[in-house]
Amino acid sequence: MITRHHLALALMCALIASSAFLFSPPGLVCLVTAGTCIGVLLPDIHMTRPKHFKFRSFAWLIVQFPRRICAPLLCRIYAHTRHPVQDPGDKRLSHSLPGALFVFACTALLLLIPASVLKNTFVTDAIFVFLAGVFLGIFLHLIEDLCTRKGIVPCFPFSAVTITGTIRPCDTIDPRIGQYHIQHCAVLLIIVVIETTGILSSLWIMLLSIAGFLFCQVTMIGFSEVTIHWGKSQTDKQPLPLPAEGITRNPR
Repeated sequence: MITRHHLALALMCALIASSAFLFSPPGLVCLVTAGTCIGVLLPDIHMTRPKHFKFRSFAWLIVQFPRRICAPLLCRIYAHTRHPVQDPGDKRLSHSLPGALFVFACTALLLLIPASVLKNTFVTDAIFVFLAGVFLGIFLHLIEDLCTRKGIVPCFPFSAVTITGTIRPCDTIDPRIGQYHIQHCAVLLIIVVIETTGILSSLWIMLLSIAGFLFCQVTMIGFSEVTIHWGKSQTDKQPLPLPAEGITRNPR
């Protein structure tokens, strides 16, 4: 999906997840929401730089961390395996479970190492909450992208199995992405209204929030007609060696 769709859907999902804690304290919600909005951008290492300064320029700046640090490091790691990846700009690096977890680990180290030096409990706790949002955002990015026609390769480069949907994000005729926005907003609104009326206990609000979050993800995957395409690993796709000199092929 394109950047604005990722951000909008992730923002609403972060608020739905935060409603499980009755939207309090406000600082917790802000940290989770900010982390989610940043995390949902991180896998897009292939994002091109906007020609003119605009809102997407901030997203491009955020993506430079995984693009210039995480992706090259991951390629170096894969170079020592049977599945090397030559192009650090290959989007499949970050649109896979190993790549996404590596990006999250690098982000966590970037924040937790300075926090360990400060030895401030409040700052460390805030970073952990923020990182929870980052993890949620990266997870949501993969969920949203597997609904598109390009999909994701969850075990790249170890397997060529691809998960794809039928959505073309730039297709204005397809109404499904707009419907997902409306659906997420409706679920969030229902939770807010029920929480405001006080007719349910905090436990039931938490269960309702979890159910609402799962409902949004499952229905989005279902309506996107997601399918799994089984393939061979990269090493299985290597061309066969040519016959040695002096050995002729069978003409038949």
